[in-house]
Amino acid sequence: MEDLKNKVILVSIRTILEDGTEAKEVYFGKIISYNLNTVCVTKQNNNEEITLPYFEDLFEHAEEGFYELEDGSTCENPDYIARFVKYVNEATFEKFQDCNQPTRD
Repeated sequence: MEDLKNKVILVSIRTILEDGTEAKEVYFGKIISYNLNTVCVTKQNNNEEITLPYFEDLFEHAEEGFYELEDGSTCENPDYIARFVKYVNEATFEKFQDCNQPTRD
């Protein structure tokens, strides 16, 4: 595992709702701590601390460049991009898991 502390990450979380629709949360954050299972991130826009699961396959190196989100927040040259899909409950997971795998958007 490489050193993640103080790295900037672009986080995308797609939440699948019971009817199959989705809610999406996207934000920049700074990694303040991590271990083999979790990463603690401080959101750039409000300093809220969020804990994310850590799997190397979910954290990809970001391409250099200027990133702008729909809310107007920006970041130049973030270190990583992490994409997650979460389901509101087990029944939703069972019903929609096959059609809602992480995407590269």
